[in-house]
Amino acid sequence: MLVVLRGNSGSGKSAVARAVRERVERVALVQQDVVRRHVLGEGDVAGGVNIGLLEAMARYALSHRYAVILEGILNAARYGDMLRRLALDHPAAFFYLDVSFEETARRHGTRPEAAKFTVEAMRRWYRTRALLGYPVERIIPESSSLTATADLLPAALVV
Repeated sequence: MLVVLRGNSGSGKSAVARAVRERVERVALVQQDVVRRHVLGEGDVAGGVNIGLLEAMARYALSHRYAVILEGILNAARYGDMLRRLALDHPAAFFYLDVSFEETARRHGTRPEAAKFTVEAMRRWYRTRALLGYPVERIIPESSSLTATADLLPAALVV
């Protein structure tokens, strides 16, 4: 099973994905930021190499009977086609963390990445409810705690 977890920078995607991975066995965590920035050293650009690598990593893990959590901002215009291909080929559940800019900025100040980029940069990247359209995403509001949000995903990982 594939779970796609999307949302703005600072919305809690990585924290939720890590919390789920601690609870569920055989979960491959495929993180857009890790692949794009750390593995490839690539910016978030249209046609970026990271898009194909994310897809290949997810498919490889799924083909070896891992559940996969693919998480990131995953901008709909750049990553939408890849996400739709995955959804057509594999059982999938899509979630969108709908968190206000003010809350993402607050959360950003509590994480190790806070020194790597500014709140002003986050403001430029922020998109209000940037949903895919298809596949349909379950919207998780900012009022959902980390624990409550992490509780939602394990059921989606079971086919």
